[in-house]
Amino acid sequence: MEKEDRKEDPANRPFEPIDLSSLEDIDIEPEWVKKASPTNYEKGDPGTKHERRRKSEHGEKAGPRKRFSRSPNRQKPLNQFSFSIQPKGEVLQRIKDEMRKTGVSYGLSEICDTISSSPQRYNVIINFPEGEEVRHFVTTKIDNKIFPSKEKAVEHLLANYSTKVFVREVELEVNLSNNFQYAYQCPQTKALLPPNNYHYHEEIVRQHLLLNGISDSYKAYAKKLVKVDDSEKIAEWTQKPLHVYRFAIMGNEPLWHKSVEQLKQACMHEPSATLFEVNKSAKISGDCLSLAGSSIADQFKVFLRQKSSWLNSLFSSCLINLKKSNFAIFKYSDKKRTFASAYRKVKVGEVPLNKIAEKIVAVLGKLDEIKKVALLNHEDLKEIDKKNLLIELKWLTKEGFVTEFSNGILVLN
Repeated sequence: MEKEDRKEDPANRPFEPIDLSSLEDIDIEPEWVKKASPTNYEKGDPGTKHERRRKSEHGEKAGPRKRFSRSPNRQKPLNQFSFSIQPKGEVLQRIKDEMRKTGVSYGLSEICDTISSSPQRYNVIINFPEGEEVRHFVTTKIDNKIFPSKEKAVEHLLANYSTKVFVREVELEVNLSNNFQYAYQCPQTKALLPPNNYHYHEEIVRQHLLLNGISDSYKAYAKKLVKVDDSEKIAEWTQKPLHVYRFAIMGNEPLWHKSVEQLKQACMHEPSATLFEVNKSAKISGDCLSLAGSSIADQFKVFLRQKSSWLNSLFSSCLINLKKSNFAIFKYSDKKRTFASAYRKVKVGEVPLNKIAEKIVAVLGKLDEIKKVALLNHEDLKEIDKKNLLIELKWLTKEGFVTEFSNGILVLN
């Protein structure tokens, strides 16, 4: 009997039973037998690896390592979101179609590895942690970006899509006096803005942020403003009138708002169908994480590196889907790994077989398992054309008399 973890002989490749060409970029590799190198914990081992290293560096008398407690201000941040990875329906369907076509049985771990190996093959489901107050994810209609609140979504829309979200018109035109002692200059646009003792200072700055797509908050931006006291430059600036605008949400022009803050509040309370889609959970393709807000994307990257936190849910999703599609689920190998087959196992009995099928069954009945290439070259079958052997073997597999695994092992049921 050949062991499951033995490497396949390159000479076997011409008889590789699996044709996955129809899956294009999907490649289910035979990874259902994996061995982890054992850790050697022998008696008398003088300390752990780290202790031995310290002794070699500092001498045999190196004392115990000092333990440092984590500062209360450096505690790990609490997770704001919970995630799960789910297979895309169309990807699982292609895998199932190929399994029906070939009759090959695959391990659930192989199927999970195939799906998780490419972000295009799975969806990420995002939720808020259980036990918290009810919150909703907000998806913008303009660019389908997902945010954990309307505030974040509105800030994004106003900073990046102002011309598609609102219209503006001049509400007030103010002639500036030329006796300003100083003015402020925007570090990005180089435009001058009135000093902070000017009546419309805050609103002018907020409108400047909005109209120039600057995403900084008002307080953060105010700290960046550059003070200018050049009298000639200020005098030239005051020659032009200062415009204060009013705003309306696109499509709702009869309702005007006299400040940026009023516009933001109006966007927050605008009916969801106009600017946003609101849901308790969010679903996003694994290859479209750029559509998630930065706080969501950053936490997901950490989650994805911790495979143990999402592998079980992916395994369960695949298992449930296969069962609903009437796939046979069974365990095999000394490690009792879980496998799926499009065809249920059937014992050879009263069903009549042709001569070639009978000879194949006779050979398989003498063995616990055998590689397909070894069967095709078996002494008892050498007089039969290999093409005919393959045809009958495929029929036996689809009828459930024989189980064929993805590594080429055959077993009589």
